[in-house]
Amino acid sequence: MKNKRIASLTASFILTLSLSAIALNQSPAPDVLPPIIPKPAQIQSASGAFNMSPRTPVICAQEIVETAKLAAAELGLENVSVAEPADKAINLGVDQSLQPEAYRLKITPARITVTGGSQTGVYYGIQSLRQILPFGPITQIVALNGLSVSDQPRFAWRGLMLDCSRTFQSLGYLKTTVDRLAYYKMNILHLHLTDDQGWRMEIKKHPELTRKAARFSPQYDEPESHHGFYTQTELRDLVKYAQLHGVTLVPEIEMPGHSLEVLVCRPDLSCSGKIPDDIFPFFKGPNITRDIFCAGNDDTFKFLEDVIDEVADIFPSTFIHIGGDEAPKERWRACPKCQARLKAEGLKDEHELQSYFIRRVEKQINAKGRRLIGWSEILEGGLAPNAAVMDWIGGAAEATQAGHDAVMSPTSHCYFDYSYKSISTEKVYAFNPVAKLSPDQAQHLLGIQANFWSHIDREPALVDRQLFPRLISLAERAWSPAETTDWNHFKSRLDAHLPILEKMDIRFYKSPVASWSQKNVPEQ
Repeated sequence: MKNKRIASLTASFILTLSLSAIALNQSPAPDVLPPIIPKPAQIQSASGAFNMSPRTPVICAQEIVETAKLAAAELGLENVSVAEPADKAINLGVDQSLQPEAYRLKITPARITVTGGSQTGVYYGIQSLRQILPFGPITQIVALNGLSVSDQPRFAWRGLMLDCSRTFQSLGYLKTTVDRLAYYKMNILHLHLTDDQGWRMEIKKHPELTRKAARFSPQYDEPESHHGFYTQTELRDLVKYAQLHGVTLVPEIEMPGHSLEVLVCRPDLSCSGKIPDDIFPFFKGPNITRDIFCAGNDDTFKFLEDVIDEVADIFPSTFIHIGGDEAPKERWRACPKCQARLKAEGLKDEHELQSYFIRRVEKQINAKGRRLIGWSEILEGGLAPNAAVMDWIGGAAEATQAGHDAVMSPTSHCYFDYSYKSISTEKVYAFNPVAKLSPDQAQHLLGIQANFWSHIDREPALVDRQLFPRLISLAERAWSPAETTDWNHFKSRLDAHLPILEKMDIRFYKSPVASWSQKNVPEQ
């Protein structure tokens, strides 16, 4: 065991050395590849080295100057200019023959060239360059070995869901999360903005939502940081920030269940019209509430149309998530309006009534030029025509068989509020999202997403611990070719990234089998 430990530490040291840029004329052997995560589709060392300093210019075309400025800021470089490619510079360019998120990175003694299929592709190439360098701004001359990288993602959807309802997440933490996702080439931040525990987005037509439903009831004595909402101005700024970093924000507005916070403000949209004036923390209430939106009330759909109008105006994402999960049907069975709707529409049961509800909302979303996506339960009673399914408890096989798109996000591998005992970093890495799909069905799989529900670990440091390093495993599974799966190789690269996580101020989970720092949160 001792010899194995020494060998492991030696491998980790070599990879850490190649990750850290080193002084001029002291570059490592060219056959030592840098431990880039996610692993590129193709990576090859080359002879020679490029000498880089804080004065190395960044050169680009006019259409990607914002990306160039962001790259220069992240690398600590002083000079960005719009000009023709040149030697002794970092040259950024777009080649539209590449996939939009694909990139090519080439390091020669003369220059560094990053070419992307779009601005986002260019930005991803910069992230790989950042991983070759020491984390943070460059402060001295460094030598970068010759390298050639040709890379593109396996899946289009590489996501993380953050629950901002059960516990409010600050704008600062959301921007930090965008930075971290971008560093590992993840491109979706799904914001769970509404639930029984709170409504977190300003809706100008319905100010009562944030006036009343953005705070827990006083008797629960929740910390001030757990309350709050985002103004539309703040969300527009966050959308722009994320776009510049290659990240799309996908908003989620829960319906028809998980809607108690709305019904506290608008009891007329419930079946009974009698709702307790109580917004409770998750573990201080009934978990799943029986009161949901009334499907027989046209005012429900008018309210949701108002909300969707404003959501679509703020978020330019292709998809709007409508939840659709865990909607008890007891109130609908006892509601005269819902039963009248069921009869008038020729529906056989309350499951088909939920399908009617989702289809009607989908028309509103489609009218905005967007697509609906929802949790597994939107399959109940029949799937809406253009909807996509986010599979947390099944449904991907059924949806893709019928020609619908799906995102894999199962509780078995992707629920990062679960303990590391039930879902380890290695288990996440082993996840094969197409294992039960035919090749034709796999064509409809958009990608993979991790989910974090903020009812147990509620403070940023504890959220970080639940996300990292598991999120890095998922990032590689979502980006890298399936055939590159190799846990031992990945773990050696992950070990080399642990100092980077520390510099990002991520209090990651301490594993007993990796070279974790003592400053991090102890293993439970």
